[in-house]
Order: sequence, then structure tokens, then C-alpha cells
Amino acid sequence: MEGVRNLCLDTDVLIDYIRRPSEAVKLIMEKVYEGKVSAYTTTINSFEIWLGVYLAPKPEELIKETGEFLSQLKIVSFDYKASREASRVMASLRRQGQPIEIRGLFIGSSSKVSGMPLITRNVRHYKRIAGLTVLTPEETIEQLKLSN
Repeated sequence: MEGVRNLCLDTDVLIDYIRRPSEAVKLIMEKVYEGKVSAYTTTINSFEIWLGVYLAPKPEELIKETGEFLSQLKIVSFDYKASREASRVMASLRRQGQPIEIRGLFIGSSSKVSGMPLITRNVRHYKRIAGLTVLTPEETIEQLKLSN
């Protein structure tokens, strides 16, 4: 693998890693810690993770660990470019009678305008965002040849 690759990790992949990482997610995160892959997530994903923490029966037990984990990731903001792209996508999908969940729209648009593939198991959800590269963790390993 040449150079550092940038990957935007969706909430489900982050939760996978925090709870019981699959082999694919473990391998991706190993490459992150080795500096061979740069892991990003969006402000919306961060919100979803923190919401899960604060809804937990004992959030105080999760706050430190969650903060340490998220601080290792680079955060992509939902900015002007992402908001414009999200508006364009939402208008297009509405015209087609295909509503999209707003947080997913913001995540996908942030990843797209940042030029990074979105790594998720919710491929079907994000495939409707034209021009967004969406990969499962397993596809990511295959495409980046991380398994060798």
C-alpha cells in the first residue's frame, strides 16, 4: 500500500470497534494506529456516539473512554460545502419521492465533499447519494489491500 489513505468511518463501524470489533474493523484500526491509514469521522457521527453514551444506564462509566477514542480520529465538520451538497441531494431525492434520513444525509454529504469513502455496513442507505463512495469494512480491506 502506498502512502496514507483517508477513510471516513460511519457510526456503525465506530460502535463495532468499541464493542466487539469484527476482523475487518480490527484490521482497519490496526492500520490507523500504524499510521498507514488516516481515520476520520464526521461531527454527526460524533454526535451519534455521544448520544449513545448519554443514553446509557451509566454514562459516567463511558465518558472518559469514549472521549479518548474519538480524540484519536480526525473530525470532518458539516460545513458550508457539505450543507450545500446535502441540500442538492435532498432536493433531488424528494423530487424522486425517495426521502432520506437527515443525519445520514449530513454524514454522507460531509464525507463526499471531503473526498473520502464512507466506511459503513449501511451501504444501501448511503448509495442514494450520487458520487459518494461507500464501502463495507471488508471491501475497504480488499480495495486498500490491507489484508497482506
